[in-house]
Amino acid sequence: MRPILQILLVVAGLVLFTLANLTNQRIWPNRLVSVSLESGILSSSQVVESASCSIYVLDPARDLGMPACDYSDTAIWPHALKKTGLGGSTVPLQHWEYQYSTHLWLEEAITNSGARTDRLSRADLIFVNMHCYEIWRAGKWWQTHKEGVKNGVDPELYRVQAMEYLRSWPQWRQSNGSRFVVAPFNPALPKKTLDAQRPCSSSPFVITSEHSMMCEQKLEAHARQGLIVPYVTDTHQEGFDPLAATRDTLLFYRGGCSPSSSSAPSGPRYSSGKLLRRAVVDAVQASNATDVDVRCGCDICPGALSHSQVLARMRSSRYCLMLPGDKASSRRGTEAALSGCIPVIVGPPWHTLVLADDIDHAASSVFISVRHVTWVVANASLARFDNRPGVLTDWYLDTELRPGEMLHVDTLAEVLGVLRGMPPEVLAAKQAALAREAYKQYWLPAPGEDKSQLGEIVVKRLCEHAQALKNRGIIPPHPTPLQRRKLLAE
Repeated sequence: MRPILQILLVVAGLVLFTLANLTNQRIWPNRLVSVSLESGILSSSQVVESASCSIYVLDPARDLGMPACDYSDTAIWPHALKKTGLGGSTVPLQHWEYQYSTHLWLEEAITNSGARTDRLSRADLIFVNMHCYEIWRAGKWWQTHKEGVKNGVDPELYRVQAMEYLRSWPQWRQSNGSRFVVAPFNPALPKKTLDAQRPCSSSPFVITSEHSMMCEQKLEAHARQGLIVPYVTDTHQEGFDPLAATRDTLLFYRGGCSPSSSSAPSGPRYSSGKLLRRAVVDAVQASNATDVDVRCGCDICPGALSHSQVLARMRSSRYCLMLPGDKASSRRGTEAALSGCIPVIVGPPWHTLVLADDIDHAASSVFISVRHVTWVVANASLARFDNRPGVLTDWYLDTELRPGEMLHVDTLAEVLGVLRGMPPEVLAAKQAALAREAYKQYWLPAPGEDKSQLGEIVVKRLCEHAQALKNRGIIPPHPTPLQRRKLLAE
């Protein structure tokens, strides 16, 4: 009887182990479906049967014992329970709708592609998901600066500590970090946090918002360092038809500008981008044109248009300005494209172009270079970090244009005439290209599709990176499990 009893105990143990593994594998899809039913924003997971690489999604709370986030806690995310106006929203904002919630959507893309593995020992790549601390950072900023509530908790410290610990892992040391995927996305990250997430002495794959967040800031170096991806926007789930829509407005713009059109004599008080915005708005308004809607106005400023109003006006406009601000990137280009409004990129300096190797920006946008630049300080001794002569070269265009794809004017006063003179067949071709390309900037599936085009592009690039590492022998055929510390995922 004793051998039979031992066999029965072993079989029972195997059954329980299998059930536990199956349960663990369903944690994220179940949570996502639950969120979808409650919010109507996130779709349920549509997992593909296979992928060409395997990616482990590392949760610092689960895998490293770091503090976790309760998103119903107003100290973490105060915007879900009341209208704060963040991002121009007129309703409470959920954490997955935040424009910097990129980590969450990367996790969703990895899951839906079939690339996700819940076993670290089977992973080609390790994605470090810092969604919790990015959300917590935004919540802390709001409470500190808008509500006057202060506490000693610093979510930035948790990000730095997590990365410092990961750099001691054998997977990091053996690959110099190249098997890790990091996403320092918010361009306002403190330098210490940015340096911790993508240390330039190592080679993690970087997914970010603009090339200023990369170590090597040269156009030819972008692809080998990572990807520049769009901000999160929760708009346009119904789709658009740029050719059929009524677009009575020639040109639209809303965004924060400098309050004056020139820098102070003692030195610039505003970024080159904000001064460029003011100069463009002043030039367009000086035309007294009645078919343009171009004004300054930040999302949270008194009297500002709500986010939904901005999007509605984009949908009724043929062209939408895409200008840098305090940083080179924003969500304006994505939202214009998803509205069927042709982005008009004016510079230098230039607004960021996302996924430049995958999106045909030249076909779907208008590029205008202005020769007479008055919004960048010429005297380096009077410069500041975001307004100096170097901005003209540092905020470079994220793609190479062919002859004729860049339009040149002497002054901003000529921009409106360039758009009015656009031949109808050129306008129609750009609208058609926009319809083909727009949903490559969208984290949700396009209408009638079950997977995000953007998510598929990102995972494809990650798997290409993994294959390149395999070809170089950096990823072994059967990666050995981490021995230093047993993870819950194991």
